Amino acid sequence: MLKKIFAALLFVSAVLTMTACDKEDKKPDPAPDTKTEQPGNTDDKSDVTTGEIDYEADLSTEKYDGYDYRILVRKGWLDGQYQEESQEDVVSDAIYRRNKEVEERFGITISASESSSNDYEFDALNSILAGDDAYDIIFAHSRAAFTYAVQGAAMNVLDIDTIHMDKPWWSKNIVDNCSLNNRLYVLDGDISKDGLSEAMCLLFNKRLFDEKGFDYPYEMVKDGDWTFDEFAYLAKKGGADLNGDGVINPEDDQYGFVCFEWGAPISILYTGGQKIYGKDDEGKFALTLYSNKTVEIFDEFFSLLNNEACYISNTNKQVYYADIFKAGRAMMANGSLGDAQGLRNMDDDFGIIPYPKFSEDDEYASIINGHAPLALIPITVSDANRTGAITEALCAYGSKYVIPAFYEVSLKTKYARDEESEEMMDIIKDSIVYDIGYVAGGPFQSVGRDLSLTTTHDFSSFYAAREASGKKTIEEFNADYGGLK
Repeated sequence: MLKKIFAALLFVSAVLTMTACDKEDKKPDPAPDTKTEQPGNTDDKSDVTTGEIDYEADLSTEKYDGYDYRILVRKGWLDGQYQEESQEDVVSDAIYRRNKEVEERFGITISASESSSNDYEFDALNSILAGDDAYDIIFAHSRAAFTYAVQGAAMNVLDIDTIHMDKPWWSKNIVDNCSLNNRLYVLDGDISKDGLSEAMCLLFNKRLFDEKGFDYPYEMVKDGDWTFDEFAYLAKKGGADLNGDGVINPEDDQYGFVCFEWGAPISILYTGGQKIYGKDDEGKFALTLYSNKTVEIFDEFFSLLNNEACYISNTNKQVYYADIFKAGRAMMANGSLGDAQGLRNMDDDFGIIPYPKFSEDDEYASIINGHAPLALIPITVSDANRTGAITEALCAYGSKYVIPAFYEVSLKTKYARDEESEEMMDIIKDSIVYDIGYVAGGPFQSVGRDLSLTTTHDFSSFYAAREASGKKTIEEFNADYGGLK
């Protein structure tokens, strides 16, 4: 036990140097709110022939005699899971309604508390390892969630009879990409709107497109022709020396594309169908990051960023990329679906589109920002089926009430400024992918950001210097997470 605690503390000290990823796209704030009928998440939700969803067919009918279902949420994210009373805000009210219906269904109460930090918090880890049954579910930073898992503090949800991972309110992509040896320790789906809010995408300024005489990319996206080459062409053409001093600078001038170190450099990897961790022939996780295509993707991307019409901000640069976009001085920017809320007061109209395919034969791909939460159930819960039944109901009713409120009204009606962006959001939502290598630790989990900070941006040499460590990490992860010795 002491060995596990000590290992966890060592991991904490290592990852605290990377907590800037929590600030990934936080200046447009993650988005909120509202409501309609068709539920949303990353997977097809039709589980009956009529296309309607029976949310209650397989939910438990037990009563749990006043049990207190206890939620722990990262600091600053509590409102996404718990509301003490009915709210005017449509999404907040949907969360309140969901919780009340679950309370009434099972005869329970739901309580929630915040952890001490918004970063890589492990507030409950030591108490869980000490056997303390303090929480039924924890919504942690996604990278922290995997630390709980490999330290033996999270329950294998596939062993809980009352959680049905085949239901449309759970993410099938999580099951496919985060399961190993019939073990799955993290949950995502309609139990939280925050993952959907953090789906990465591109934003574009319509006024600047009009001034340059470019068509909006919507038709290219729908026709499958929105590729990296098309994106790069537009980005290079979008810059302008507004103050006439002969150079383009972030304080005064205009860019074709602006981004952040934690955003576009990792998102671009998935546009070519690449992943940090895939699975080998035996079903084990394998380090699959290096390929000729990955080399090409990073070479092309960083070559584009070297163009004077493009700008990447990081913690060492004073001008934040999102401020340039909001000021109307960037034609395109990296972002997330939730950024529509933070841009609601932007003077210029903007559109939302997916990242381009790297080439025409690729598929659109949207990664969830690494600071989005993942849920886990502590190994110490006294009645796993009771906790599972309540968790299942929260996810089902989240699909019924919360996700429609957030996605359909907040994103599509309240903040998106055209019908085409609504269709683009559907494409982004349907193209969400998970890469366990992006969130589970190791020398490559921040490969995009880390590569952006190197002088040459040479992926081949970057990878070669870390390959041995990466292979050792994934071997240990397979053993700790999947029990594969």
